[in-house]
Amino acid sequence: MSSGVLLPLLAFFALGVPIVVLLWRVLIVGGELRRDAQHGGAARDIARRAAASLSELAAAVDDLRRGKSQPDELAGPIAEATNALGRYATDAAIVDTHAARDGHATVGSLVEAIGRAQRAVELIEHGRGLMLSGAVELVGEGETAVKRGYLNLLHARDAIRATADDLAAAWAGPSSGHQGGSG
Repeated sequence: MSSGVLLPLLAFFALGVPIVVLLWRVLIVGGELRRDAQHGGAARDIARRAAASLSELAAAVDDLRRGKSQPDELAGPIAEATNALGRYATDAAIVDTHAARDGHATVGSLVEAIGRAQRAVELIEHGRGLMLSGAVELVGEGETAVKRGYLNLLHARDAIRATADDLAAAWAGPSSGHQGGSG
């Protein structure tokens, strides 16, 4: 081959290879950023849905605490919240798995925060059952359990929001756990 053809070919490859590598990196990093945004959005969506469910239950429990409703009226809202929290825990397990993979496990666990809400609902249900028992000494204990469960419910709702915000911020942060390569 003559040097008149070889020199332009070498120049083409010398310029082309770095451009291809640069484009490849842009696509990989762009995909990782898009995926991280999706995970952060999923965490916030779970928190939004959980907060709505827990707020509805909290309003019903507050009515019971204030004597505006009866313990038997709380059965439906408790069942709805229990079912919803089960679905949110399943979704949160996926987010937590991605958080652990991306090095954000120290931020917090949505599953644990939702578990806290589930225990609060169980305590409210326990108190409601005691209130329905009819025994005078158990009604007071039931009211106390409902009150504690209500406060735990509010704290759990806040913990879910905070954990989701922390996870979303970790994925949006400059060190989102990606050190290169494809993920």
